[in-house]
Amino acid sequence: MLAALVLAAGSLTACERIDRNMWDNPAYKPQEEPVRLPPKDSVPTKGKERNLSMAEAVKLKNPVDPSEGNLSKGKDLYGIFCVPCHGVSGKGDGPVGKKYVPTPADLHAGSPVSALPDGALFAILSNGAGGMPAFRADLTPDERWHVVVYLRTLK
Repeated sequence: MLAALVLAAGSLTACERIDRNMWDNPAYKPQEEPVRLPPKDSVPTKGKERNLSMAEAVKLKNPVDPSEGNLSKGKDLYGIFCVPCHGVSGKGDGPVGKKYVPTPADLHAGSPVSALPDGALFAILSNGAGGMPAFRADLTPDERWHVVVYLRTLK
């Protein structure tokens, strides 16, 4: 009897814990949506970032100062998300960008893109433009501002 009780207790402690919260929501297979969907008509508490028009975007001020740490973070993000098309130099000569017609924009000082205000660059990073994809889903607003800070250093 005691052996059965010990065996039962041991098997129960080995069971995987199942959470009933909405943020720990594993999928059965990789790359598949989680099983538990939010309740019908539920409202998110954090809201959703809205698309800004270019007229609204040009009025935005960059909240990220051009400190050494922020430039480094912006450079790292640029290396991950921008170099494939715009190249390390920012001239639109990245390994992927060379194959595009037209080629990706030149991001250097003196180019038409560099004349845009910070808010416009933020909007382009967020929403995409022309052949450039939107990075709203890949980069947080703070990370996009860091990329804008780094873009200002390209000469």
